[in-house]
Amino acid sequence: MAGGKRKDAPGGGQQSGGKKKRTGNAGKWKTPHHSGKPLDLLQPGDQGIWVTCARHKEAKAAREVSMLFSQYLEKMYGIKGKGGADSDEDDVEDIEAAIQKEVAAMNSKDKGEDEDRYFTSVKMNVDCLLFFRTKAPIEPLEFVRRICNDAKAREPGQLKCRYVNRFTPVTVIGKASETGLLEVARKAMSPIFKLNPPTDTPAPKEEEKTDAEPSEGQAKDAKDDESKPAAEEPESREYQPSTFAIRPQIRNHSNLKRDFVIVQTAALVDQELHKVNLTSPDHTVCGMSVVGRDWEELKKYNLSELYGMSKDASEES
Repeated sequence: MAGGKRKDAPGGGQQSGGKKKRTGNAGKWKTPHHSGKPLDLLQPGDQGIWVTCARHKEAKAAREVSMLFSQYLEKMYGIKGKGGADSDEDDVEDIEAAIQKEVAAMNSKDKGEDEDRYFTSVKMNVDCLLFFRTKAPIEPLEFVRRICNDAKAREPGQLKCRYVNRFTPVTVIGKASETGLLEVARKAMSPIFKLNPPTDTPAPKEEEKTDAEPSEGQAKDAKDDESKPAAEEPESREYQPSTFAIRPQIRNHSNLKRDFVIVQTAALVDQELHKVNLTSPDHTVCGMSVVGRDWEELKKYNLSELYGMSKDASEES
């Protein structure tokens, strides 16, 4: 009909050829390498260091920590250039650069270059939180203690981190379950504390009696076993009496409650030899690691607070 109006297209009157609104990822291109789930990279048995940082500064904090760890990797172990921040920490806006980065990462894995890294950052998709996986010869607890002691003493030449807050060393990682908790707690605490024996160990079954005579092969095997020297039992470790506290920190997890973690972990310790002391313990379980009395003196391994301590000390002097 002449002069008539066209009907609006379904959905609010926009033409089918209208400009589409960019949604998701803030209009940035994403490759499969960037859209993966980094949390899946953590595996039971891993060790490393948790790092807390300023909000929305995770990428910059990862680069700072990577540089600091590289410095101490060389300082403590004489190893150069064998670590780095994961490429997921970089903000890539150009699709061509993203593709090149993806190909380079695949080639790097094919060549086994990632296996040569002594530490690798893992993006956690949690605000203010990073994880650095480490491998031998790095021992997470001693590594962090050395960095924090030097920060407190204002060690000349130490790289300073602007966006990093606290380090938490992790001796071993396990599954976030009751069984996984008990397994990692035993591994982390056994070098320091005398532990109670597992309560779920099945009792040994009595040998079934039989009137049948052993066969010739069985008799020979038994004779050979008798001729072998008895295996020496490992020497029992001597543990010193000490006090302890358990201070778990839980983020983005709801299966295991804080009180449950404390009760289950404390139940593993022989409390006739080791007593609970919440005010001034000899050892503190956190992370999952066992830290010494200097944990409090080093501000719970908080770099930003240690920088403030050294600055105040220099002003007073």
